[in-house]
Amino acid sequence: LKVLDAADSAAKKMTTHQEADNEVAALKGRYTKVKQVADEWVKKVDTLVKEWQLLDNTVSDLNAWVAKDKTSEGENQFSLEKMESTLGELKNIFKEKEKLVENL
Repeated sequence: LKVLDAADSAAKKMTTHQEADNEVAALKGRYTKVKQVADEWVKKVDTLVKEWQLLDNTVSDLNAWVAKDKTSEGENQFSLEKMESTLGELKNIFKEKEKLVENL
């Protein structure tokens, strides 16, 4: 953008600068469109990264919970409510991820 602005100011100093003005205006238009699309993609990718981090944290919590909940006899003492809520959370995360991937 700085280069385009410099080209614009240089073109205004010329005696015949209509062609340069047109080219600078066209390049600025292209830059604006490309910047807008790039900003949209960055926003989408940031959202996707946040969802993946949430998924990773939830899976890590679940693994830690399952590993911690073993008794001395080696049997797992699961809390059914906690497992159901965690699995429900994982389902929601996967659904959200699918929506985000479809929108890319």
